[in-house]
Amino acid sequence: MIPISTLPLSDESKKRISEELQHLFKNSNIIVDIVSFSDNRLIVRAEQEVLKETQQIDKKNLEKIVRDVFSDKVPSTWKVTISAVDFNRSDIDSIDAFWVSYRMEDLGLKPKHLSTYTGIDKTDLNNLLNGKVEFTEWQRVAFYYFFKYRYLSRFKN
Repeated sequence: MIPISTLPLSDESKKRISEELQHLFKNSNIIVDIVSFSDNRLIVRAEQEVLKETQQIDKKNLEKIVRDVFSDKVPSTWKVTISAVDFNRSDIDSIDAFWVSYRMEDLGLKPKHLSTYTGIDKTDLNNLLNGKVEFTEWQRVAFYYFFKYRYLSRFKN
């Protein structure tokens, strides 16, 4: 990632962009990284960390919010590309029995609830949670989106 300080902008513009990006992170858990800059083309990646108390922003609005940060601070000749993502691949790859167990405990879920909600057989689920069997890719994705939905909707059993 490229630091804002290396962009060919005035010090005032760099300062305003930095302040607004810090404000976005503080208030909405939005992380913005400058991926590249060359030939008057700026590519920016935006992602919102999902925390229990954070309102989730969809990709379209996330892109608009980040575009507004840069709009009046970069020259009009620059092409600004915003890549808004609503998940991080490493989040899905890091899902294991501990990750699932922690979220189950945090949400007050028991294995029988998880089995009912996901359709995974209780025996298979217990083998996954006890580390006897590795998670498949589809199971990681299913658990990622299941818990993301549960945290966002905050519904009870």
